[in-house]
Amino acid sequence: MKKAEAAVAAGVLALGGWILIEANRMAYLVEGVPGPGFLPLWLAFGIIGTGLILLWQAIRPGIRVAAAITWPDAAGWRNVGLVLGALAAALLLLQPLGFLLTVTLFMAVVIFFLGIRSWLMVICAPLLASIALYLIFAVFLQVPLPKGVLTFFE
Repeated sequence: MKKAEAAVAAGVLALGGWILIEANRMAYLVEGVPGPGFLPLWLAFGIIGTGLILLWQAIRPGIRVAAAITWPDAAGWRNVGLVLGALAAALLLLQPLGFLLTVTLFMAVVIFFLGIRSWLMVICAPLLASIALYLIFAVFLQVPLPKGVLTFFE
């Protein structure tokens, strides 16, 4: 067993447990919509799950979940810059264009410039994903999203 990794895993588990306790003190739902305890509760579950994986790796050191991470080459940094630039453009266009158009365009640009050349994938995947996200957030969770030029979605 690796003692340092086990100590880190214990710290991550303790942090997740503390967040879970604090999240249970807040309302999970308020008037049928997610309340202040919604996000912390799910974050706590994710942190606890990460702590359990770290603990498992510390106890059973022969098991490797991932290979060593290396720094990207020039093409990799170009892709990182592309994604960050597209994200900045999407943030600027979110109010004027609205959520559906902005997310669709953002995903299409990123998918295309990262190497996917199938027009079916470049058109259908962003469109279906943005509609699914709109349904989840605007319809199911009732989060007000910018309408932009698509005002008929009132």
